[in-house]
Amino acid sequence: MKRTGFVLVAALILVVILLIAGFAQTYNIYETGPKTTTEVLLDQENGTYMKVIHVVVRGGTEEEIGYELGKVGIEEFNSILLPFDDPVYGEEKEQYIKGYDEDLYGRVQGVKQAYQLGEDDYGYDASFPLYVGGIPLCSAIYFPPVSTEDGHAIAGRNMDWYYNSDHDEFTDVTDLSLFTNDTDINDEKFDELLADRIGTLAHVAEIYPDEGYATLVIGTMDLLTGVVDGLNEKGLYVASLQDGDTYTDAFSDLAGFTTTRLNYMQVLGSILEHCANVEEAKQMLTESQVIMPFMGVHFLICDDSGAATIAEYDNESHELIFTDYQDTAVPLTNYAVYLKPDISQYPPENPNNAHDDYLRSAKLHDYISDHEEAFTTDDAWDAMEMVEANADLSPEEILAGENETDRLLWTVVTDLTGRSMTVKFFLKDGPINNETYRTHDLVLSEPFTFKLER
Repeated sequence: MKRTGFVLVAALILVVILLIAGFAQTYNIYETGPKTTTEVLLDQENGTYMKVIHVVVRGGTEEEIGYELGKVGIEEFNSILLPFDDPVYGEEKEQYIKGYDEDLYGRVQGVKQAYQLGEDDYGYDASFPLYVGGIPLCSAIYFPPVSTEDGHAIAGRNMDWYYNSDHDEFTDVTDLSLFTNDTDINDEKFDELLADRIGTLAHVAEIYPDEGYATLVIGTMDLLTGVVDGLNEKGLYVASLQDGDTYTDAFSDLAGFTTTRLNYMQVLGSILEHCANVEEAKQMLTESQVIMPFMGVHFLICDDSGAATIAEYDNESHELIFTDYQDTAVPLTNYAVYLKPDISQYPPENPNNAHDDYLRSAKLHDYISDHEEAFTTDDAWDAMEMVEANADLSPEEILAGENETDRLLWTVVTDLTGRSMTVKFFLKDGPINNETYRTHDLVLSEPFTFKLER
């Protein structure tokens, strides 16, 4: 009995040692590299419109995080790297990134590894692995904590974009197959990527770096830096919206070709990782050189203290102009607020178009001014529903040759204080609910809630 007991004790000790060794090995793996999980939230099943993935990267150096995001982009979206017209542009851009945001530079090096490019290979732009095109045409609102029922800062936002109502058959575009050997664009495949699939692909990304702030982003175009809506662990929130009153850079591109600076989404990503509040974000944005391709944009930047700003660029001078708010509810659509601060002076350009910029802005201003009780997250959802893109083209627009209409792609309500985002994605059109405005009830997904937790 004594011998048997000794053997059992020895065996138990060995099992404990092996278990401890096993747990230590797992722990060491976590400490020396990121742990990445990917989940497909929506997959265009049963005729629904969007594919959306949720990726979480916990731990790791910036280079390791870039490698993980590069791999996921290739596997889930067939992301591609845009070529530079000459490697000299690529080298200059990487040197600019290194001086501007060394953490982003590290992630770019990781993306290069995912695409099997050498450190000195400057022929392709690894700062923006592109999977689809799109510019944010949308509406947003911010409720400071002093105005809400639970004392939380709340933001609501609609992401709208052109609607591919025929839901064309999408064709895969693999990493470098978009280009010929001399890096000339293959126009047919480029159209497939930027037009046929436009607005149909999106991502939710949670990144928890070893150093730098954790970030939660809902975006499109690029998994590495494609920020449309973002929140960080300090309670800073950023959103980009189209601004028809600002400039665009002539002949500029999102990335690659002759670009040597960052586009607006990439800059917002750097702000989220490095800035704790609105003032820090303003300072970093002031120091940024921003590319405005295709359409101009402006930014809603706010935090959980009640501070907010609308950042816009003058159309002529390109001067960065801030319209600051403190403890004030803030609505935003798609015109320059610094130029047109009083919405009552700007009637709708097309009153029969439910998505008219000024009409949407007036609705949001009226919603705020007419609201007598403290705001709640339900109010943010209600406000966004009032201004969602859900209308078909009017007969006048069709006669004028218009062939594109807009649709809400997602609505997100962000609890800055609670460090969470809840989002509903567009699935398909429902029945028409207003013949005058040609608006539809929209069929949206179940709400998905994501929370920043270290």
